[in-house]
Amino acid sequence: MYPRVCLLAGLCAGPALVFGQALREGDLVPPFTLSQVVNRSGGGFSSTEAKGKVLVIEFWGTWCGPCIPALLHLDSLQQAFPQQLQVVGVANDSEQRLRTFVARRPVQLPLAALPDQNAPLYRYFPHNSVPHTVIIGKDQRVLAITRPDQLTTASLRAILAGKKAKLQAKHDVVVKDPLVFFPADTATRFAVSVRPYLQGQHSQLRRDQTPGLRGRRLTAINVPVETLFREAYGVSHLRVKNELPALQVSQEPANLVCLDLIVPTTDKAHLLRHLRQELPRQFPVQPQLVRESRPVYVLRQRKSRQPWPESKKPESGMWSGKGLEVEGGRVEMLREFLENMSSKPVVDETGLLGRYDMKLELQPEAGRAEILKSLQAMGLEMEEATRKIEILQLSPGRLAVQ
Repeated sequence: MYPRVCLLAGLCAGPALVFGQALREGDLVPPFTLSQVVNRSGGGFSSTEAKGKVLVIEFWGTWCGPCIPALLHLDSLQQAFPQQLQVVGVANDSEQRLRTFVARRPVQLPLAALPDQNAPLYRYFPHNSVPHTVIIGKDQRVLAITRPDQLTTASLRAILAGKKAKLQAKHDVVVKDPLVFFPADTATRFAVSVRPYLQGQHSQLRRDQTPGLRGRRLTAINVPVETLFREAYGVSHLRVKNELPALQVSQEPANLVCLDLIVPTTDKAHLLRHLRQELPRQFPVQPQLVRESRPVYVLRQRKSRQPWPESKKPESGMWSGKGLEVEGGRVEMLREFLENMSSKPVVDETGLLGRYDMKLELQPEAGRAEILKSLQAMGLEMEEATRKIEILQLSPGRLAVQ
């Protein structure tokens, strides 16, 4: 699988932490230069260009879904405060990949490719998840290390006025395997554990691959409660009607949770059923599946299609920031991937019921026209329509009796 996988609560796994010269709030930032800036004629960026301005360094990646809207948000701030603010984006990508991104999603702020993990900026500002935002004052000292959503028009105006802005700090720490927070051994028959936010950890939801626990253990680190219910019911964010109070669904660390579930070996095929049963016992949420008419994209076979040969390969799949690659898989995997990239739910009406080999190369910034062109090459099309689909409704409730 592509090694940098986009995660669930607005953060993506970033470059490995390098401590050595890490800077903190109040520290003076040494001058630095970025040579591989892909969207300006000069080809480079020097921190001296930000003299007299607030400088924002935005660490991100083209493979990271949450990073893209964050980058566009900062770009809008850059345009609104051109004389007082300088934002520079630093991507852990190759120069060519970054040029491809800019061609599809042009932005005005300078974007630099910095794949070298030992570069000074990574030593100054180590992190293990992106987006990762560093705000530097006019005096070249670190004002805040935070997330891009914390830098709003209001908070920026406060900073420019010399006031103390309330920006939530983002602290990343080194933990190679977050499963160490939930010790377990293969002798465990059944267990469920819930913990609050773990500081410094990016969000993730994973199935344990340890022999003896494979297939019967699911662990979530720093995810919203909604994400857990979505996983339990197998629906995307486009198929959720969330009626929970804002504090239960926001991305603030105080509202992110960790959960570990282990089920008996004889029942591992029903891991998600156990998750559906356990969640109302742990959180005051009432889930309900309802059917509603919604605007959707309908996935169909083209009339001029070539027959799809069925695959006899064992089922395997890779779904990442590079696209989808499946062997011996069902079309449902393709539908889920497309829905994750779409603004509307995707409904499968292809009639393809077998198992197939499928490959779809699409980057997170791909537009609808590019998606349709890629599908056309597979003998498929996707059109807008209205369908009655199943929606997961989440309402405030009481903890279920255990």
